[in-house]
Amino acid sequence: MPLAPAGPAHLVRCGQKDELYRSGLRSGAGAALHGLAGTKKWLEWRKEIELLSDVAYFSLTTLSGSYQTLGEEYVNIVQVDSSKKRIPSLLQRAILISLHTVLPYLLDKGLIHLEHELQTETGGSRTLQSNGLCGRTLVRSWVQKQVGRLTEQQKKTLLQTVYVLKQCIPLLRRLHLAVFYINGLFYHISKRITGISYVR
Repeated sequence: MPLAPAGPAHLVRCGQKDELYRSGLRSGAGAALHGLAGTKKWLEWRKEIELLSDVAYFSLTTLSGSYQTLGEEYVNIVQVDSSKKRIPSLLQRAILISLHTVLPYLLDKGLIHLEHELQTETGGSRTLQSNGLCGRTLVRSWVQKQVGRLTEQQKKTLLQTVYVLKQCIPLLRRLHLAVFYINGLFYHISKRITGISYVR
């Protein structure tokens, strides 16, 4: 019996079920951090805990030998590459997870930090705020140095660009979802980029 492409209803139900399990994992990890480190640390590291929870969920499902998330298993669909005949390679699945979880986090953090640096007065001495991560401090000092080299007009233009980007990213997600409801093929942007679709 030939495999048929998964329909939009299957993809939506799959996404809802995955979101349910992801939110449960995020909630549990957040509660553990809150209980161990307190409210201040939980607020400070909330986004990172959500990222780690999402990466763990997709790594334990999509990257492992089962090839299916719990949502995909629930609606009985399987990921296939662009040929529609093979399961995506480990590299394709790793790229998919990175695009779906890590890239949005990095974009959000990067734009927020860049906006903060552009709004901060360059006059006077600034101290680096360290949250205990050397890499984070290095990136911040590099961004501060690059922003310090800009003219006031360049800073204003870049600040406006950052603002527009922050507004456009959610609109792009909504537009992509609208396109999904029209053609019913790719529910997530990451799947469209990697060419991964579903069969049942």
